[in-house]
Amino acid sequence: MLSLTLAALTLLACGYVLGRLRARARCRRLRLDLAMARHLAEHDSLTGLMNRSGAQHFYETRTAAGTTLAAVLVDLDGFKAVNDTWGHQVGDAQLMAVARRLTDACASIGAVASRLSGDEFLLLVPDADADLVQEQVMGILAQLGTPITLLAGDALMVSLTPGASAGIAVPQRDEPWSNLLRHADIALYQAKSLGGQAVLYTSGMQHPARRDLPGVRLRNSPLVNYA
Repeated sequence: MLSLTLAALTLLACGYVLGRLRARARCRRLRLDLAMARHLAEHDSLTGLMNRSGAQHFYETRTAAGTTLAAVLVDLDGFKAVNDTWGHQVGDAQLMAVARRLTDACASIGAVASRLSGDEFLLLVPDADADLVQEQVMGILAQLGTPITLLAGDALMVSLTPGASAGIAVPQRDEPWSNLLRHADIALYQAKSLGGQAVLYTSGMQHPARRDLPGVRLRNSPLVNYA
């Protein structure tokens, strides 16, 4: 009887241990699945950069920890013509090449790059000094503006020189994400209207109906008023 009892207890103990091991394995798989799902939800499938959701999560997490992040919207110039002329395969290849260049350029200044949609990218730059951020962004645009050789199919190689415009918004204290993006978008609109610049958002700047509205600040220049 004692030996049977010991055998039963041993079986129960083994079953308990095996159950715990299996539960741990299931929990480990669930954690991995959740991490993968979150990564897919917060990253762009084409370039591998963070998407809008990932960028917002990054911004809100870092600002909650006390880091100031300037938002820089970067929009490629003439990208539609690339798609129309060479097709979406070349357009996608250009987007991936631009993403790599932005990632490399951001790494040198401690910034991060994300892709919001189409040919629009977002850089989050950890600095509250507007002049320094603007200088850094002009350097990044210069790095983008060197030729890229891409395969256009049937062994045809195409050399493209990306151009881009940028709108910069440096946040005020506790400025929400949506407000910061809106300011960067207004500055980007101004930059596009000027033919490819890095424009810093200033208070009162609005989406212009004409190019002669005041409030545009260009690289290495004071506030420029168009009258």
